[in-house]
Amino acid sequence: MQISLNADSGSRLHSALKRYVTEDHPLVKELYLNLGDLRTVRVLSYYPGTEGILTREFHFSIVPPVPEPDATVYFWRETSVADLLKRCVGLNIEPDEDETNKNWLEIFLRGGNGELTPIASMDLESEWGARLSFGNEYYYGLDGLGPGSWFKEAHYFVHALFRIVNTPESFLVHGACVGVDGKGVLICARGGGGKSTLSVLSMLRGFEYVSDDFLILERKGTRVEASPIYSFITLSPQMYEHMYDDLGKARFLGVSPWKGKYILDMSGYGDHFRSHYPIKALLFPEITLDAKCPGVFPCSPAEKGKAIVQMAHSTIVQNTMNGFKGGQRDSDFMRCAVQTLGGIPCYRIVLSPDIEANVECLRYFIKTQ
Repeated sequence: MQISLNADSGSRLHSALKRYVTEDHPLVKELYLNLGDLRTVRVLSYYPGTEGILTREFHFSIVPPVPEPDATVYFWRETSVADLLKRCVGLNIEPDEDETNKNWLEIFLRGGNGELTPIASMDLESEWGARLSFGNEYYYGLDGLGPGSWFKEAHYFVHALFRIVNTPESFLVHGACVGVDGKGVLICARGGGGKSTLSVLSMLRGFEYVSDDFLILERKGTRVEASPIYSFITLSPQMYEHMYDDLGKARFLGVSPWKGKYILDMSGYGDHFRSHYPIKALLFPEITLDAKCPGVFPCSPAEKGKAIVQMAHSTIVQNTMNGFKGGQRDSDFMRCAVQTLGGIPCYRIVLSPDIEANVECLRYFIKTQ
């Protein structure tokens, strides 16, 4: 279902929603996040039980309060999206039984020229709940959250961070980054492409580390730097067992409902984490079960384009899953990613079943660059 509101109706929805969230729910956690020194985000949680989850999730990004943050994110528990809309703006949601996607609602703000700007997406029947945005304020009304669903089921923060961080000189990407002696490699792969296993095991073997999943890239002249967002990782049960004896500083947090991966708090490995880490190469992993040993090979221009587009597309898919189709914003992001990463050398890393050998192959490659 789709609904469009004019400017007055959109303003009333925003005002009523803000009053409802902040006046009808007790504040349980307030914190401030520094995103690669680019943006400061104020997070206000009115959802009981999220206090510890937030501080563990963003351990390395939390900073003291600032008077004028660049954006604010609100969380609260919402058990009925339909009741929320009726209460805030008098909208009665009664989908036609024959309507396609009848339980998924999108709200658009209609401009004077007829242009529609998405401001909300809502699942009327599940814990995904309501996601709304008004300028630099983002609202998440969710239900039934446990540690697993908070951390990995939907990446609730990704939609907001994608919009907050993306500028002509910076953007958030779905990728991994590790390095040696200040020389970083950006691993371009979709979920299941081996980036978490390679990056996390590399960290445990002494590499410097930024992220295994989402990170911020910033262009500074000809230099590209990576900064972390999260302080947690996810591993498959098989890889968790393999690395178990080396994960002494990690804290097991739960199992993600999404693909059953294990969620680990890695704040105990803070000495390995790096911000503003220079990217010297792009790596495009290929998992080859019959490879006797791993290897790194220069990419052709077509392979390099595929690696960059794959990473950008994976980022857009994650953002879409979290509530909004980006439209022009996605096109601008894709263009920025290609321009920013186009000048960095790109290589294929062929991964073998021997994951320890993969790490040593990566170490040798970085050290000899």
